[in-house]
Amino acid sequence: MNLLKELSVKETELLKDIGINIEDRNYDKEERKKVALNVEEFIISHSTKNNDISILQDKYSNIIYKLI
Repeated sequence: MNLLKELSVKETELLKDIGINIEDRNYDKEERKKVALNVEEFIISHSTKNNDISILQDKYSNIIYKLI
């Protein structure tokens, strides 16, 4: 699956904002899982105090869904 073609420009920009650069190539299942795990770790690293985790989950949920 070529993630650059599967994800929207906005989604690739969101990933870039957290340090994940998507290349124009096919990603195998393990590589997609690794990207999804990196996104999940980014979300979990935030505070629940200000509701940051919920906000980030909403923001990145569609990307995670596409990756898995």
